[in-house]
Amino acid sequence: MDNYWSTLVQGPKTLDYTRELRFSDERRDCFIKALGLQPGMSIVDLGCGPGTLTRKISKWLNHDVSLMGIDRDSAFIEYASKEAREQGMNNITYIQGDILKVPLPSDSVDACISHTVIEHVPNRDFLLEQQRICRSGGTVSVMSSRPEKSIISTPLSASQAQMSVREQELWKPIHEIWSRKDSSRGIGNYALDPSLLPLLFEELGFVHIEVDAITLPVVLDNSSTSSEQKLRMVELERQQAIEGLEIGLNQLDEEYEHAGELGLLIHQRYDKRKDLVISQKRVWDFQIYMLFVVRGMKP
Repeated sequence: MDNYWSTLVQGPKTLDYTRELRFSDERRDCFIKALGLQPGMSIVDLGCGPGTLTRKISKWLNHDVSLMGIDRDSAFIEYASKEAREQGMNNITYIQGDILKVPLPSDSVDACISHTVIEHVPNRDFLLEQQRICRSGGTVSVMSSRPEKSIISTPLSASQAQMSVREQELWKPIHEIWSRKDSSRGIGNYALDPSLLPLLFEELGFVHIEVDAITLPVVLDNSSTSSEQKLRMVELERQQAIEGLEIGLNQLDEEYEHAGELGLLIHQRYDKRKDLVISQKRVWDFQIYMLFVVRGMKP
């Protein structure tokens, strides 16, 4: 299937939202340093999804780079191309393709980057293909999420805006079958222990290997966030949850009798969170994620 991720895992708009938070402008320097990027480079983003990172890099480097995003999912490529076109970013090209057989000649780009991709494909083949298309002195950077290192706050004062026991019960059968089907599709099947990834870089002949990490806080109640931004975050998170429900229902082999009730509970939860924002009551229901980054140079 050429669009299974966008139809069965996460759609382009909500994935773009989560990555917009992840690649926030305030962490520009962290990403540029960790990925070893500089103006004038030709950069390929493998598994680019909705194109969020490529657009951010273009902006961060004052459009003085040549960028290409590659993804097998046609819905992502269509969405990414439209966003770049509407934002006047003529230095970005998006193509549908296999990231294990990149349609580029050998020794043709300065940098390859990827974000939460290596855990879904054979690690060795993925790195060797990037090594092939990089010029001598070019870099390959891999970012992987470390959910086990996340800090998720659920304070008692936020209980009225948290997922109810009933909502958790109704999500459970959807999550269970979703997890089984994800496994059969190869999603997450190639996750590698973080300590083994730089060793694999070494084994494949990369030099000047660097290990880094970037923390990614999502804190709605921060004083620096305006009320308008907070309300937008709540609405986008609501949209993400509703889309997740729709995609989750598509995993089931028969109609789910509690779908309507679950949708209603989702809306009630985000209505309560919206009311808290409007009333300026802070509940500090934040999440802090961590990205693990390994970068190596082709000799």
